[in-house]
Amino acid sequence: MEKFNHIIAQILSYAFHPGIMPTFGTLLILWAVPETYAWVTVAKITLVVFMGTYVGPFLGIVILRLSGIISSVHLINREERIYPYLIGAACMIATGNHLEKSGVPIEIIWSVYLSALVVIISTILLPFFKSSAHASGAYALYALYLGLHQRYGIGEIPFLLLGGLLAGAICWGRSTLNRHTLKELLSGAILGFLPMYLLLSK
Repeated sequence: MEKFNHIIAQILSYAFHPGIMPTFGTLLILWAVPETYAWVTVAKITLVVFMGTYVGPFLGIVILRLSGIISSVHLINREERIYPYLIGAACMIATGNHLEKSGVPIEIIWSVYLSALVVIISTILLPFFKSSAHASGAYALYALYLGLHQRYGIGEIPFLLLGGLLAGAICWGRSTLNRHTLKELLSGAILGFLPMYLLLSK
């Protein structure tokens, strides 16, 4: 049973990596907004977000690993997260700036900038503890879903509950893998959820 739980936790961690959450959020927004976009446009917007919020930061981590600045691409050590986080935030800000000029739904721009804000705050907190990036990403996406539900009426109640359970399952996975303490998971969840929800609920 312990081995099974470990496998499930690994699957959840990889499938819902925090770097991929802005891309999931972009697809969710494009589905929710009243405007209809051609598939080509959807693909272009999603690709820009994916490249800017996942590929760019990942390449930065790889370069840092190859140069010996960090010891692992998994960023297990708290101190080694500073440079990757700063690179990630810079990539997200640049992506948000590009999207502002592209006429995409404002919610996508907000979500990208808020992702950068979460990373910056997480960086500031690093001297004290490593807030869970997985928890931040999961609960930011859930807050986005709730906000879009309020703004555009998307999603039935069972799906809203399922989304909450999924976010909780991701945190369970990180705890099962012994990557984070309860405090780190809780701080990450709050850090991801509150800014996104407060912005979209206006």
